[in-house]
Order: sequence, then C-alpha cells, then structure tokens
Amino acid sequence: MLFHGAYILHENPRIVSLWDDVALQKITSQQKKHDTYFLLHLPWNHGNFQKMLRKKLFFSQLSGKGFLPVMFTNSKKEESYRKLFRIPGLQCSAYIYTDEKDYGILSVDKKYDAVYAAQLMPFKRIELAKELNKVFVLTYTPGAGKSGENDLPSFCPTMKHADYNKTWVDHIGKNRLFNQSQVGLCLSKEEGPMLASLEYMLSGLPVVSTESEGGRDEYYDKEYCLIVNDNPTAIRKGVEEMVARQIDPNYIREKTIAKLNQDRQRYVEFISDYVRKNSHVILDPSELIHQIFDKPKNSFIPVDKL
Repeated sequence: MLFHGAYILHENPRIVSLWDDVALQKITSQQKKHDTYFLLHLPWNHGNFQKMLRKKLFFSQLSGKGFLPVMFTNSKKEESYRKLFRIPGLQCSAYIYTDEKDYGILSVDKKYDAVYAAQLMPFKRIELAKELNKVFVLTYTPGAGKSGENDLPSFCPTMKHADYNKTWVDHIGKNRLFNQSQVGLCLSKEEGPMLASLEYMLSGLPVVSTESEGGRDEYYDKEYCLIVNDNPTAIRKGVEEMVARQIDPNYIREKTIAKLNQDRQRYVEFISDYVRKNSHVILDPSELIHQIFDKPKNSFIPVDKL
C-alpha cells in the first residue's frame, strides 16, 4: 500500500482505501457528497488502548460528517481493541495492495548471508546485524550526509563492514538484491506490518525476525520464518540455521501469495457486504478482486491529484 495518496476503488458509491492522513484530510475537506466509504489501514502498531481510543474518536468525527469509515487491522492485538471499541472493520493486512508481480525468483548468485531493508532510524535496530559478515543494508531513507546520500557507517558505526546503497533503489533493484541474499532480516521491536518482510518472501527468501508488534508475524510460517531473541548472536545463529535449511524459494513465494489471495478474498467480500448493508448497492466480489488487485497501482491517485 502506498503513502501520499489514496486508492479509488469504486464510484457511485465512492470507495476510497488509504493509510495516508494527509490524503484523508484533503479528501474529507473537499468531498461534497457524504456517501464515501473510507477503508482505513493502520501504518503503525495500534495494539493498545490509548491509540485505539484516539482512532475511535477520530472515526466518530468522520461519521458525524456523514462519511462511512472502516478500519482494517494488521494484527490480532489491534483487532481485539478494534472490537472492544466497536469500530467497523476487519483484520486484514495492508499487504494485500502489494503487487506480487514486482517480485520474483531470479537466477543470480548469492552474495550475502542476509539483507535488511530498513530506514536509517533507531527503531529499526540495524546494529543487531553486526555479527553478520556478509550483509547488505538496503535503505530508502535520505542519509545523514550533506550530499543527501545514505550514510550507513555514520549512522551505525558497528555496521561499517556492511554493504549498502548510497542512493535510491527501485523495486527491480530491490528484487535483485533480495535474490542475491540468503535470508531477509526484520529487527524492529515495533512498527506496522513492515512491507519488506513481505517483499522478502515474495522474492523467495526465508525470514529471521525478532519478536515484534505491528502485524508482520501474521504472515509468518514456521517452515521458513524464524523468530529469535533480540541480540546480535541470536540473529547470526538464526541466519545460519535458515541458510542450512536450504528451503525452496518457489515454495516460500507460492505459499505467501496464497496467503495474500486469501486475505484479498476476505477483503472484497467484506467491502461488498458492508456497502450492501449501508446503501443496498450490490458489488460483485469476483469483479472487485480483479479490479483492485490485478494492477493495484492503477487505482492509486497521488495527493496532489485528489
């Protein structure tokens, strides 16, 4: 799912899917008709009472303006709080908007024991990978240097031995780097569902992760995902174990896509049922699933064009 805009899924009634507060504010301030269904996904962990209470109050404000907001949670914990506050919605990961065709299995040599796609921000805990010798840190955050390039050694001196990208890498380059690696790392303690976690698996990589809150583990499978303690030695040993398993990358990718498609089916069935109950408009889930997910980027409108 993309930031800085919204997915326009249907007109008459209008169905908008997003997790971008800026886009939401723009749409609600400009919208003249009040039959819009907002499908709101959570980009960060909301699995606690206070955060979900704030969302409840926000949803009440939207409802008071005549809009029809729905929440989609990424984790079981978030879902329990959503139900506690009786917010309309469903547990269904924002992963569903990822286009699996952007990733695949490539015939390339393995150069790295592990890759970690992570912003140069403290919550990513990049230093936990310091015991790995052959590791690539794929960062998409403008670096600390005046040149605007990523500067991993300055940000994390204990990782100065790691390879990293100085400038932006697109999804083609990301997919290649993932395929050049044996394992994908997920080291934050808390965030949202973590897109890179899914991208690893769509590229055929097994995952080594620390325990986390936010929903990334909802797509994990014990066959190819290992959750370890949050210390460098445990990370290194976890990577060694996953490399030794020699798991078929096609198996990882196919099973991940099956999970995506299962959630997509639940998603469109929920939307169809919710719209029917509130407007008596009949939407065909089988048509919706193709319309939304065959080429999800086609439905995306940037903020400046909303």
